[in-house]
Amino acid sequence: MVIDTVSQKLDRFFSQSKPFYYKKGDILVRADDPIFGVFLLKKGLVRQYVVSEKGDELTIHIYKPVCFFPVMLVFYSVANPYYFEAMDDIEVWRMPPEKVTEFLKSEPDVLLDLTRRFAAGLVGLSTRIENLMFKDTYGRIASLLTYFAKRFGRREEGVTVIKIPLTHKDLASWVGASRENVTRQIEKLRRKGLITFDNHMIGVKDIRKLEKESTGGRD
Repeated sequence: MVIDTVSQKLDRFFSQSKPFYYKKGDILVRADDPIFGVFLLKKGLVRQYVVSEKGDELTIHIYKPVCFFPVMLVFYSVANPYYFEAMDDIEVWRMPPEKVTEFLKSEPDVLLDLTRRFAAGLVGLSTRIENLMFKDTYGRIASLLTYFAKRFGRREEGVTVIKIPLTHKDLASWVGASRENVTRQIEKLRRKGLITFDNHMIGVKDIRKLEKESTGGRD
């Protein structure tokens, strides 16, 4: 007897719908929009963020294939405060929230996998809050790039290249600092030979060294 994997079950379930394609910068869901569907991300990256009253953006999470979202807003019925934006050209499949809920009830292994993802996300969020509370901007940037290298990195010619385009403004929205300050910290890391920065792609030369660096430094 062949047992389907979680990925196969998700593919089969979401393939009942049709694919949707978005270009880089397109908004899938806006803040205060009703949650009319749950997306399965098949290709590309999606950024979840909030906008402050002053218009500043704070990035909450980046989704990569094959995540599905925004399930937390389906489970916990509150007004949606988030934007979901395509970071590059993406492909998603979409199903109605009520069907996704029934699917998860009937597939405990898929629900367990989702729970593990939530747990990992909670650990990551806890680490991020700790960084914001106790580390300076230099330490927060080093810690963030360590996380990105582990989650999105690909080894190329002796360097772990973070496979998401990151501007200094993007990094500032992650660590809660000004773009100018982030630029200074990136330059410090580059001068120390810990990272490379080319065409918005950051390369990490040694993840362990960068992780150790995240415990030191001053603005």
